Amino acid sequence: MDAATIINNKEKELNFLKHFQQADFNLVDFSFIESLAWQTLNKDDLQQMTERSFWQHDHHIFALRNDFTDQLLRYYSNYPPRHQKVVYAGPIVRDNHVYTQLGIEHYNPTITDMQEDFMTFYKYIQQYLNDDIDFVILGHYQLIDLLLTTKEQTTTILKLVQERNISELSSELGTSHPLVQLLTTKTTDQLDLLSQLFPYDHRTIQALRRWEQWFKSLNVKDIHLDITPQPPRSYYKGAFLKCYLKNDKNHQLTGGFYKGELDGFGLGFIL
Repeated sequence: MDAATIINNKEKELNFLKHFQQADFNLVDFSFIESLAWQTLNKDDLQQMTERSFWQHDHHIFALRNDFTDQLLRYYSNYPPRHQKVVYAGPIVRDNHVYTQLGIEHYNPTITDMQEDFMTFYKYIQQYLNDDIDFVILGHYQLIDLLLTTKEQTTTILKLVQERNISELSSELGTSHPLVQLLTTKTTDQLDLLSQLFPYDHRTIQALRRWEQWFKSLNVKDIHLDITPQPPRSYYKGAFLKCYLKNDKNHQLTGGFYKGELDGFGLGFIL
């Protein structure tokens, strides 16, 4: 990476922090190296350990940060959050590569709060990255509970869903099953079909529709539904979004609502 690129990325990082500070977000900074204790790790923490770079020294576990949202949740589970809205920027490690993550968290947000947070991030992308949204992928981590009964949520079926294996799913569930019908429909039309197959006022469908209509109000009309993702953490329970940019095809603005020991809405972007 040459000097110009390094300086440019640092300027983007600094502009991001200033941009959200002006929007009344509080800046937070945490250590890149986390100190962990085996006896206090929950199921989500243990699941992450296979994904993380960690080592043990003097009976203590140390790990390089791989996600700010997880790190903040661990911290605020022990110490009550002093701020409702926080902004951060810094390094994370994923797949043995170091990236700079820009992001925000808004705790106990209203629907209006989440939309306003997104608009603030959107303005940053337009103003400082000179880019715009090309298309959006929407989903909901409780959608699988709407599409599949508890008995149908076997390891085999869930794996086939993740693989989008329509032929095998048709054999297992039948071609008339709502999930199979959705997977054989264009992703841009799946939300309309979902509203026909299930009650329109179902909370999960309402949440998806709300984001869809809001994006359309921003003149973002290329909107796709993704029914296949399953929550990577137990506290991911709400709607999620991925916004792909027009000029920079390799980067996305991602985020969503989570509900656990702390309820929140987060948005993140990897430089």
